[in-house]
Amino acid sequence: MAAASGMALLCVVPAHAQSIADEEIIVTAQRREQAITDVPGSVSAMGGDELAARGVDRLDDLSSAFPNVYINSENSLRTTEITVRGISSEPNNPGIDQSVGVFIDGVYQGRPTTINTSVYDLERVEVIRGPQGALYGRNTIAGAINFITQSPGQETAFDFAVSGGEYDALTLYAGADLVLSERAGLRVSVSSQEREGLTQNSFTGTDMDNVDEVGGRVAFVLDATPDFRLTLRADAATNRTNAGSLEIQDNGGFTGSPVADADPEDRSVALNVDSQQDRDVWGASIQADWSIGGGELTSLTAFREYQWWNVQDNDYTILDMLSSGIGEDQNQFSQELRYTSPTGGAFDYIVGAYYLHESLDTIAHAEIGPDLVPPYVGGADFDIFADLSVESYAVFGQGVYHFNDAWSVTGALRYSHDEKQITQSVQADPFELFGASQAPRDLSRSDDEVTPSISLNWEPTASSLLYASFSRGYKSGGYNAFSITPTDDAEFAPEFVDSYEFGYKRNAGALYFAGSIFWLDYTDLQVNQLRNVGGIPTFTTSNAASAESYGIELEARWRPSESFSLSGAYAYLDASFNDFVDATSGGADYTGNVLPQAAQHSASISADFRSPLSSGIDLVLHGDANYRSEMFFGPDNDADFSQDGYALLNARAGLDLGSWSVMAWGRNLTDETYTTYRGGGVIDPSQRLQALGAPRTWGIELRGQF
Repeated sequence: MAAASGMALLCVVPAHAQSIADEEIIVTAQRREQAITDVPGSVSAMGGDELAARGVDRLDDLSSAFPNVYINSENSLRTTEITVRGISSEPNNPGIDQSVGVFIDGVYQGRPTTINTSVYDLERVEVIRGPQGALYGRNTIAGAINFITQSPGQETAFDFAVSGGEYDALTLYAGADLVLSERAGLRVSVSSQEREGLTQNSFTGTDMDNVDEVGGRVAFVLDATPDFRLTLRADAATNRTNAGSLEIQDNGGFTGSPVADADPEDRSVALNVDSQQDRDVWGASIQADWSIGGGELTSLTAFREYQWWNVQDNDYTILDMLSSGIGEDQNQFSQELRYTSPTGGAFDYIVGAYYLHESLDTIAHAEIGPDLVPPYVGGADFDIFADLSVESYAVFGQGVYHFNDAWSVTGALRYSHDEKQITQSVQADPFELFGASQAPRDLSRSDDEVTPSISLNWEPTASSLLYASFSRGYKSGGYNAFSITPTDDAEFAPEFVDSYEFGYKRNAGALYFAGSIFWLDYTDLQVNQLRNVGGIPTFTTSNAASAESYGIELEARWRPSESFSLSGAYAYLDASFNDFVDATSGGADYTGNVLPQAAQHSASISADFRSPLSSGIDLVLHGDANYRSEMFFGPDNDADFSQDGYALLNARAGLDLGSWSVMAWGRNLTDETYTTYRGGGVIDPSQRLQALGAPRTWGIELRGQF
């Protein structure tokens, strides 16, 4: 995984459009357009121009782009894990919700399977750290990420990008703004990404961990009247890859045998089953905005659907012992209605209501081969079927009372009602090698929670803010869909957090600075545990732990002139289990252990330089480096399942000719070897597996706009 650039990435009005002193960072983190210095919370943003300047093509490129935020796909399309301030969720089981809510144009993405797609045609990306249980609600106990796509422009225009590089990488992008009338506009964009695999399966000859994705977006905006706007959006993407392969760090019981993997870092595996991952995603939304009473009434109606299928070799050898895969067919409908009051008076507010229906049909399939159980020459199958449905209702509101021009208080409250139902069954092979068949079981549960937030705000100047805040977050309970047995419902309760934060931010034109100190207290933490269920090692989920997370986050950007800018960030994090006894069937105690993927230190720096070479031609240079200290991949803090601290360096250089630009780019220029996952084997737990991050890559990019 090629890590992306600096952690203080800010959405600003370009320098050529206005003077540096007038620059303002605009975000919609509180569901209305605001200067970032008016938001009493930890918010970072990256604008579309910034994304292009840094060559961000995939979500992986944002892996370390923001303070105390780690986006880790583990070289897979489905299991993207987003960690904010040390808190994340296990993405592999469909019964477990996310801890970080992901929103595209305001639409909540119900499952992490959909979020690791190509990054193109975006207006900006916003990251909000800390629980967002009031305004955002559903499963935003650690934070929220907003992707805002481009809307139609005011004039007919066309832009494109072509990038080619190592491993036969080819990225194509094209976007067009079409002015249909004085009141109607259309934007169409398409993207294609291909890249050969970074890993070779020497047994089958297949390239593994490749990229093959095609996607498109359409946005239509109609200003029917001066007081009414209608926005229709639709998107689709398809993937057909061999992603998801794992290197053998330690062969365990296979050591010394002909099937042992000789080198854990040679990007070569020997498997009888190629990893395969297929995904189709599509969706549409209708947003209507009315200007009423000086404020705005917004209705957002959305439908989304995806289909997923994969297969994975689980013995990690050329033997036909075990392979598995998961199939998913998900759809969701959501409706949000909210009213945003005008600003400028003593009191402004937002009130709204939200509804979500989600349906997910899934199957976990295992193929048991004859090399594992020789008497059964034809092998055997084992299938777990689960049909899940979610109904979620909420009402919410936020108000800001201004005592005077400098002092204000912000309060918010959300009531949420979540209902979950599951029907689960098991179809075992006739020999019942991995357990017996189970008749369908119907289970249901519901949660009702109130999540408040409050902050006291002081603006000593028009472009600075000092705040102290409290907020409560909640993540709904549910069922571990693949662990239900006739005697165990595999049910878990909601998870909660109390968050306290003190922060300061200032935008002085040429210099932007933001800093925060936070403390989060998590109770009933939903954790995965490997336990013996009926004599079979099974991953279960329970509310077995409590945890706390505290630290600091610093961001700064300095732009002394239109030709040079420098940005940097530093984050310190202490995230650990307060109480985690009986973590395994053997009674292990993980109390005091560091939370998974919670690096104590992370830092970054990036620089951009532009200088005229001749009339209409500018030299453009960009460089960034980021560092992440040691982190563990499991709650046991096993040193063998950890990653030492490492730094990544990326750079871009080229010429800007106004309507055209050509850039040479390189990622991980020092060819640092690092891992995005380490864990034990399935057939042989003494095996040690790892997923390697992307090696050094380079290429050339051509962009144009007309």
